[in-house]
Amino acid sequence: DHTPLLLDSGEATHIGNKILFSFELRWFEKENFLDIIAREWVKPVSGNSNVERWQNKIRHIRQFLRGWAKNESGIYKRE
Repeated sequence: DHTPLLLDSGEATHIGNKILFSFELRWFEKENFLDIIAREWVKPVSGNSNVERWQNKIRHIRQFLRGWAKNESGIYKRE
């Protein structure tokens, strides 16, 4: 059912104090979540190759979702 894709870039794996990104399945329950992601995905990104552009898109989505999740969390706490 779930097959992970492992990629070894040869770079160090230590991330220090960097906060890890974690995707929450409950986000799918939010109204218009997929539309929001689709809108962010089509935004242009730079890159010299398809792989670079894909990585930049994934990076953008991750950064966007971090901010979106913090905002959603704040709304939930206020309610």
